[in-house]
Amino acid sequence: MKQNSETKYITYHNMFWLFMMGNVLGVILEGGWCLIRTGHWETHVVSMWGPFCIIYGVGAVGFYLGSVWLKNRKVITQFFVFSLIAALVEYICSWILEYGLHMKAWDYSRHFLNIEGRVSLKMTVMWGVLGIVFSYFLIPLINKIFVRMQGKLWHTACVCMSVFMAVNLIFTAMCLVRWKNRQEGMPPQNYMERMIDKTYDNHKMERRFCEWSFIEEKEKLR
Repeated sequence: MKQNSETKYITYHNMFWLFMMGNVLGVILEGGWCLIRTGHWETHVVSMWGPFCIIYGVGAVGFYLGSVWLKNRKVITQFFVFSLIAALVEYICSWILEYGLHMKAWDYSRHFLNIEGRVSLKMTVMWGVLGIVFSYFLIPLINKIFVRMQGKLWHTACVCMSVFMAVNLIFTAMCLVRWKNRQEGMPPQNYMERMIDKTYDNHKMERRFCEWSFIEEKEKLR
């Protein structure tokens, strides 16, 4: 059986760098969209350190894997799979934010045919279209980038950045949990929480996560 030519590129090293590229490009794309829509730039990140929106990083890896596995499928099949997977990821992330942190980072409740404001027909179709564009137009370019990003230096950088991102995301989770606990009036319990309160107070968190808000606050504004 002939091996799909793209499967040879599915390694941790390549997928990590694709994840990182997606993180940064996601911030640029959302910032550009805000500039077009509202006239001012907004930096939408999902980490405490660096210009990283990890939802886009995960999406880039997911689109790549889906493109490889669905390469010989019909375009309509690929569209539906990309749409459903993206909608599922959005729904799960929204659910975790709401029930884990009592927060929302997006709200599609005004969109036609939405589910609890977490996903909507409009966004689901958009993700499906983006998946098709990614599959047919970006995969060749990405594979060329993978070929160039080889060698000892890139692999060493991959290890270092992997450690950095692991620490970054763990610390981000700690800051988000502490932000939620402050909102609920819970005092710091240890040195780390006191340090977080001092360094990343509510004002800094609101600036860093500019689209995020506590559900209670959103309800008061309605």
